[in-house]
Amino acid sequence: MTLYEELYFEITVNGVKSDLKKFVKYLKSGELDDFFDISDDYIAYDDDFASAEDTAESGFTFTNDDLGVEIDEFNPEDFLDVFCKAAKNLDLSGRLYDLDDEEYVFTSERGSATYVNSKEIKHFNDELDEEAYEEEQGEDEEM
Repeated sequence: MTLYEELYFEITVNGVKSDLKKFVKYLKSGELDDFFDISDDYIAYDDDFASAEDTAESGFTFTNDDLGVEIDEFNPEDFLDVFCKAAKNLDLSGRLYDLDDEEYVFTSERGSATYVNSKEIKHFNDELDEEAYEEEQGEDEEM
């Protein structure tokens, strides 16, 4: 999948505060500049972040608040390969989309450097649910 013209994103990042601080430092380091420039404005900390101990669970949202980032084209998979590897000690869930409402929804569990396309999971489960429903209906008709 490729996104075009303007990129919008909203990614929820949760984990231990010390790991979150390391990841924010990574975001600000310029490592993702090949994809787009990162602004401090993209990081919205949870209300309890500042007062939380370094060992406490906390989080932030990485979002551009519907102010599109100008892009020619953007490959979400390439971006997420790098983003999730850097955030492997954190839980991630989010979506990336463009002006045409092309959307890539993903999750990445703590301890994993990879991600899962959430739309594929939903579609897979929808097929299983539909099949189970049809089987159940067939059993009811036989009675």
